[in-house]
Amino acid sequence: MTDVTSFTPDTSSASAIDGAEKAVADKTERAKEAVSKAVKSARETAAEVAEQTRTFAAEKAKVGAAWTRDKAQVAHHVAEERPLGVALGAFAIGLGVGFLIARSRD
Repeated sequence: MTDVTSFTPDTSSASAIDGAEKAVADKTERAKEAVSKAVKSARETAAEVAEQTRTFAAEKAKVGAAWTRDKAQVAHHVAEERPLGVALGAFAIGLGVGFLIARSRD
């Protein structure tokens, strides 16, 4: 004998499917919103870090340029006052570096 209940639509399973579809749609929407917020937050953080890096680099470049200029002026004055001392010092440094390079090749 044939089971008649297998041919009749079950309304409880249809409503369960509708409920599951709505739950999936809600979760998908919440996931999209969470991803959107995360991307927006990451962009804002990256922009802030980039701005801080630019500011820091500009400040350090100015400080470095001033420090280098001051050191170069001092070195120039020393070279003008003691040219023989600078020449002998450079020669001694060259000998030391050459000796170290010769030793490292063995």
